[in-house]
Amino acid sequence: MRFVSRTTRSLLEQQRERSSQKRAAAGTLARSFPRVEEIQVQLQFLAANGVVPAAQMHALYPSAPAYFEFSCPYGDCDGSFDLNAVALPMLRKSESQAEGSLQCQGTRTAGGMARRPCTLRADFWINARYEASVRAAG
Repeated sequence: MRFVSRTTRSLLEQQRERSSQKRAAAGTLARSFPRVEEIQVQLQFLAANGVVPAAQMHALYPSAPAYFEFSCPYGDCDGSFDLNAVALPMLRKSESQAEGSLQCQGTRTAGGMARRPCTLRADFWINARYEASVRAAG
């Protein structure tokens, strides 16, 4: 009989594996949204205390997965920022922009074995560029 450890590390590994499986199952942007040429996702972080992580800019092209989840930038956090609920409806409607804020729901180490809520906030902006539906005759 094999015993499975339920340590924080193994739970984090399980969570990352689920996210990786969802990313693979999502297919590519080209398959899901054929008119998309490029998507830019900007994340600006705000921390209640401590060091504030640097902003992030992600450029996604047609070959990228149609999946919008970004890991929390704190290395000791098991959370992420899931923008799928915003990005996917925006792309289905062929809208160009969306923005908002999310708070990390993960936990971080707190000196020792105890963990505490992360609470890092991310303001996000999503910009999509689409190919023209009708090209001018030259």
